[in-house]
Amino acid sequence: DLPWLQAPLADALLHARSHALLVQGPAGVGQLELAVKLAQSWLCEARAPGEPASGHCASCKLFASGTHPDFQLLLPEALDAAARESLGLPFEEAEAPKAGKAKPSKEIKVEAVRNLLAFAQATSARGKAKVVVIFPAEALNGVAANALLKTLEEPAGLLRFVLASHDSAGLLPTIRSRCQPLPLA
Repeated sequence: DLPWLQAPLADALLHARSHALLVQGPAGVGQLELAVKLAQSWLCEARAPGEPASGHCASCKLFASGTHPDFQLLLPEALDAAARESLGLPFEEAEAPKAGKAKPSKEIKVEAVRNLLAFAQATSARGKAKVVVIFPAEALNGVAANALLKTLEEPAGLLRFVLASHDSAGLLPTIRSRCQPLPLA
């Protein structure tokens, strides 16, 4: 755990007014780690108000195993395995690129956002919130960002978003305007 994230996590859990938060700050300060802790806390079935995830309930155990049905982590293909490994989440090995296939993308493409939208429209498997973490949010290409806008503006049910960024100026202004900022020093 990164000790400097405890205060921003507690602040976000107590004062988040929006269904979408934008965790922003310089590269390497823990945006993704904070986003994942927020997601786990929102999905926790045994946490006290304003407190982080218990770590002991069924939801936390599913989260820790990387199999929580109401959590989605959206990353560029080029970051997926490394980012999941750094967070201690299990991941499936990507297939080795076949001859003539492109290298894994550093962008989040519209196909990934469309898959996310299908997840967003489905009913919560555990009867609580559903949470999506997008990192780095500025990796959303223009088409993908536009595809996300409607759902970000009017999420279904108890759907929550955490966009994590080290270059929030690289996001569409319409995306930034739909998120409550959560700055990290």
